[in-house]
Amino acid sequence: MVNSDATLRMYLQYYEKEINLTRLVEKAFREACTGSAVPIQKLEVYVKPEDGRAYYVANGGFQSFVNLWDSDRDVSGGSELSGEISWRSEIERRLIFEYRGQQCDCDRIIDRVVEKFANIYSVKTLQEIEIYVRQEHEAAYYVINGRHTGSVSMFV
Repeated sequence: MVNSDATLRMYLQYYEKEINLTRLVEKAFREACTGSAVPIQKLEVYVKPEDGRAYYVANGGFQSFVNLWDSDRDVSGGSELSGEISWRSEIERRLIFEYRGQQCDCDRIIDRVVEKFANIYSVKTLQEIEIYVRQEHEAAYYVINGRHTGSVSMFV
């Protein structure tokens, strides 16, 4: 069971670096909000580590990118990025990781993690998920509620 206020943190471990993917979604959302005349209702983020960028499409039209690592190009001002996403949101988000010409839908990874957790621990409440995507292993490793661990495939 997933709490409505459950927190998700997702990371991409890319060679010797770790990229906070949920922070990237936040960063793309903030930048899209500053560049759009209408409120953002839908945000798709495509992470391409080999480019050092995350490309995004807001409301099906407005397109740009944010850098995977902080830079002067980032939107400044406002509060610090938390790097967390609430489980429930009024904004439709989609996070895609591209690796070796394949697209990995991070929502599917999250669904597989939640399903696996529910099958093993059916009576426990899911409050916090941390997911670590390792592209060279083609796997996503997870930690739930700070103690339950396991892995799922990126491309199933």
